[in-house]
Amino acid sequence: MSPFSRRDFLRAGLTGSALLLPVSLRATPAVAPAAPRREPGRARNLIFLVADGMSLGTLTLAERYRRRQEGRGMHWLSVYDRPDLRRALMDTSSASSLVTDSAAASSAWGCGHKVKNGAINMSPDGQSHRPILPLARDAGKATGVVTTATVTHATPAGFTAQAAARVDELEIATQYLGVGLDVYLGGGAKFFAAGARSDKRDLFGDFARAGYAVVRDAAGLRQAAGAPRLLGIFADGHLPYELDRRADPALAGSVPTLAEMARLALGRLAQHPEGFVVQIEGARVDHAAHANDVGGIIHDMLAFDDAIGVALEFAAGRDDTLVILTSDHGNSNPGLLGVGGSFDSRRGSYGDTMVCFDRIAQFRQTNVWALEELGPKSTAAQVRDRVHAATALALEDDEVELLRRALRKEHREGYRVRNAPLIALGQILANYTAVGWAGIAHTTDYVELAAFGPGSESIQGLVQNNALFGVMTRALGLKVAREAAA
Repeated sequence: MSPFSRRDFLRAGLTGSALLLPVSLRATPAVAPAAPRREPGRARNLIFLVADGMSLGTLTLAERYRRRQEGRGMHWLSVYDRPDLRRALMDTSSASSLVTDSAAASSAWGCGHKVKNGAINMSPDGQSHRPILPLARDAGKATGVVTTATVTHATPAGFTAQAAARVDELEIATQYLGVGLDVYLGGGAKFFAAGARSDKRDLFGDFARAGYAVVRDAAGLRQAAGAPRLLGIFADGHLPYELDRRADPALAGSVPTLAEMARLALGRLAQHPEGFVVQIEGARVDHAAHANDVGGIIHDMLAFDDAIGVALEFAAGRDDTLVILTSDHGNSNPGLLGVGGSFDSRRGSYGDTMVCFDRIAQFRQTNVWALEELGPKSTAAQVRDRVHAATALALEDDEVELLRRALRKEHREGYRVRNAPLIALGQILANYTAVGWAGIAHTTDYVELAAFGPGSESIQGLVQNNALFGVMTRALGLKVAREAAA
């Protein structure tokens, strides 16, 4: 992919055409104006990219799949060839557990304090801490969040809001109006629409009256690209899994990809003379891991990687932008499990395990979609046909019966979390893909942390998650007040 200049991204922020044209068809830009003078080691912009719930095995699976199916590697792995890259492992523990949740993890980055699982920028003693996006806004920078979850979900909220409980997304949505970021893009209409909120408050109307362009689909997003401030909400809850989005023409036409949202956000935020700070999250990687869904996790990971590509295009040729790539925690630890070249007449040879990716390439829907129309009374034919529609695989009779028992809540395994129908299906598909799962929940594993640009110099070795707050605020020159917020 050809590098993008600053002018390309500014045009993306002013018009919708940049979302529709391939790079090769865009006009050759004139020489971009020089960025304002800054102190050595000081970043004008920060792009923080989060693959939520990405175990190292997830990154590996997506890389292997892309090389097999597309003949190219991932953008994430490409940055490891940069001479200016700083790389580390990150400890993700929270104040209450070695195994963090997304709220505590994002809050650690966002405010510099380890908090309990479930809390948003609230210390165990009840003290609240102002997160990085309001701090950046007060310093005169443009700010934004982009996610495939609800925009009020734990990871974007960790950079934006303060709440004792992450589940209080109605209150977090209300806080967002007062926080006043320049760009909010993701899902979560049920937290903004008057008809869905328990207090009947019309937050969509409130945002519009506060000067936001409020858009609800991909076409509206393109048309509002030049709006001063933007609230884009494209689903009632989370955005659909990428695999399901692509399979449904209506969803493909109405729901933008993460890369499209990232491109528009960067183009919009880059117009600000003092620079910007943005968090971009591939949220449904985590959800697919919880579901043991190999097709879902690979395709959402690749959709996130496409957004990394957009960020790299923006940063190409610049020396004023700090780019950070990481995950908040591992989840379920998927991995491609070789079997020593043995042969199974029903499955074929796994001596060349790359054939597993050819099978995954035939998947058209997620496991969640496959089970939507199945229940305790589903017949063997209904189960077989639905799974085939989703995966193009023909299950064996014993596998069909195992799934039917799970649907009737009669399936039993030694590790009880695998009794649920969704997880049982994930385990069955491992017979065909050779991708196994350690469980269904977050892990205590260290995660990948990579960064380049001004301020990245201190990243090395083993990093505590809350240390990133200092890395970012120092790079941006933000003044941090440690007192409790009013």
